[in-house]
Amino acid sequence: MQPPISILQYMASGLGENASMAGRKETASEMKADKNPYPLHMVVDDEEDEDALAQLFLDNDDGEEGCAADLFGNCGVISVLFETPSGFTPYGFAIFDYDAVKLTEPDAWQHIWADFVNVQNAVIWVKAFKTFEYKRYAINKNSVSPDLSSMIQKHVLNGQTLAVGNEDYKNVIQDRLRIPCVYSRVVKELMWGLMIQIQHFLPVINSQMINEDRFPMSEGMIFLLEHHNFDINPHMMVTKRIIEMAGILYECDRCVKKYDTFLRLAAQHLMKISRINTSHWDLMKLATVFKMICDPEDEISDARRLFSEQLLKRLARDAPRYQDKILKDPYSEVYKEMFSARKMRLEAGRVLVSLLKRAKKAYEDEQAGKAASDHEIGPDRKKICRGFVPVMIDELTEWHTVLSEKM
Repeated sequence: MQPPISILQYMASGLGENASMAGRKETASEMKADKNPYPLHMVVDDEEDEDALAQLFLDNDDGEEGCAADLFGNCGVISVLFETPSGFTPYGFAIFDYDAVKLTEPDAWQHIWADFVNVQNAVIWVKAFKTFEYKRYAINKNSVSPDLSSMIQKHVLNGQTLAVGNEDYKNVIQDRLRIPCVYSRVVKELMWGLMIQIQHFLPVINSQMINEDRFPMSEGMIFLLEHHNFDINPHMMVTKRIIEMAGILYECDRCVKKYDTFLRLAAQHLMKISRINTSHWDLMKLATVFKMICDPEDEISDARRLFSEQLLKRLARDAPRYQDKILKDPYSEVYKEMFSARKMRLEAGRVLVSLLKRAKKAYEDEQAGKAASDHEIGPDRKKICRGFVPVMIDELTEWHTVLSEKM
């Protein structure tokens, strides 16, 4: 592993000064009750309607559990009909139960994919799996086979919503079985997560895609990588290792972002006591200044680069005036956790730059009809990229597990 980096080194790394996951906010489509036979709160008609669901969730006064239950039935647990994609054997359909509260969170499409990077975070339960010899006999635009109908009706409770993988399935199941269904951008992210971890949930499933360690990227993952200015093609295939490294970036962003309100409120003391305007500071800079106030004896090597001489003198002069305003231990712990997360994100970013470069080249070579060969085969028969010591990636993966358990 590379030695710990300084704050200034991180800020100059090009991976982004602000780690906020707040980004694009899609406009919700208006849900119209007269377009389907089910109550408004039970069915989503358009691909963008998860934002409308989120708004219903936020506007509800009954609390989190009550609202999810109202939206999806069965105490806020939604059923999921998962179809094994092309390249997976045996062909069939599985039914899962999933914590529907996650579907109602703001910008849920940006976040759900990350729960499936570390599968322990995925709040999902297997209910049933049934194989079919031919897809067209199981379900099509006009009909649902008796066997599939029986499985769905057995495991989807009365009034419960069923998440499905495409618009045709939603329409035919609602029409034939009278079961309310949802298909949306958020549901697509959920289906992606099930696809990359399907062997964990259904060990009987085999996949050429899994054996080759090549997966499409989810929309949420693409958003994250573009947010950090990585050079990608949204259509290229990626390895499990790339997905894991992207998951580390996501967790590190989340670790920093969760202290936004805590630090912004505390920044009001800086304005009142020392007349320091921090409105344009990023969260790491805020955490650093509070670390300096709480632990003036701890020298921060980059302090003179991050802050002007005048500001440092003002902080030293005013430090005693903060004693009754802020508590030392919490701010010191916040700084420590945020610094560790930023350091981890830089290391993961360095790995990702190289892995994504190779993945993009492989995609471009495939489009041009060339054979991609910029990989080596490891002891476990997995393709690995040159340039990274395996223990380096293993340590990053271990850090990711520890970090995600804290969230």
